[in-house]
Amino acid sequence: MHVADLDMLACPACRASPLELASRSPSAARVMEGELRCSCGRSYPVEQGIARLLPEQLGAATGSADDAERWKRSEMRARDEQAGAYDRMWHLALFGLAEVPLTLRYLQPRASDVVLEAGCGTGRMTTACASRCHRLVAVDFSMESLRLNAAKLHKNGVRNVTLLQADICRLPFRDGVFTRLVSCQVLEHVPTEQSRKAAVGEFARVLSAGGKAAVSAYQYNLLMRLMRARSGAHAGGIFYHRFRRPELCALLSEGLRVERMTGALVYHYLARCTKEVP
Repeated sequence: MHVADLDMLACPACRASPLELASRSPSAARVMEGELRCSCGRSYPVEQGIARLLPEQLGAATGSADDAERWKRSEMRARDEQAGAYDRMWHLALFGLAEVPLTLRYLQPRASDVVLEAGCGTGRMTTACASRCHRLVAVDFSMESLRLNAAKLHKNGVRNVTLLQADICRLPFRDGVFTRLVSCQVLEHVPTEQSRKAAVGEFARVLSAGGKAAVSAYQYNLLMRLMRARSGAHAGGIFYHRFRRPELCALLSEGLRVERMTGALVYHYLARCTKEVP
C-alpha cells in the first residue's frame, strides 16, 4: 500500500479516521510490511504490500456468525483455493473481450479520477481501469486473489494501484473519497438481501457527490431460467443469486440513481449509476 492511501482509510469497525501506520520502513512511500492501528484498539496488518482490513467477524477463522457471514467465509475459502485456476477459465477470458470495454465505457474514467474497484478478484478489470485514471484502489476479501492481482500489476509495470483485503459490505474508507466506482459480477455473490443492500449503501457512501458507478450482476433471463437455478451455490461454496431487471434496479436505487442498464451481455446486467448531489 502507498503511504498516501492513509488519507482515505477508516477502521471498518468504528469508522474512526485516520489510522496510524506502524511500518518497518517508515520513510518509504510504499509500505510492504507493517500495521495499521485505530484509536479504538483494533489493528490491521500490512502483508506483502496489501493492507488486511477485514471486519473482525470475517477476519476470525472461528467464532459465531450469522448466515451471511458463514456464506462469506465459505466463499473466501473457495476463492483462495480456486484463485490459481480462475485465470485459466477460457470462457471468462473470451467474455472479458466484450465485458471490459463496455464496462469502461459505462464508467467513463478520467485521468483525474480516484476509482474504487469493489471486488477485484485476480484482476480481470484492474489493469485496464488503472490505465485510465489517476489512482485506483482495488479491494477483495480473497487474499490469494489479491496476491495474483499484485503479480499481474507488477509484471505490467502498473504503479497507481493499491490492493486492500476488505468486505464490500463494510468498506474501510472515509465518506466520499472516490469519484468513480466499478464492481463487476460481485453483487450476485453477496448472500442475503440485507447484505446486498449494505453493499450498495457502502458504494454510495464512499462515492463523492456526482460520482459515477458501473455495476454488473448476473441476470435471470429466459436462457438462465432454462439452464440454472435463480439462487444456489457454485463449486466450493460460492453463493450466487440471479437478478431480474426491476430487482437489480431497485437494489441499486437504494443509494444511487440508475441512469442506464443493459442486458446486452446476456450473462449479466450492466448499470451506469450516479450518486446524486444533495
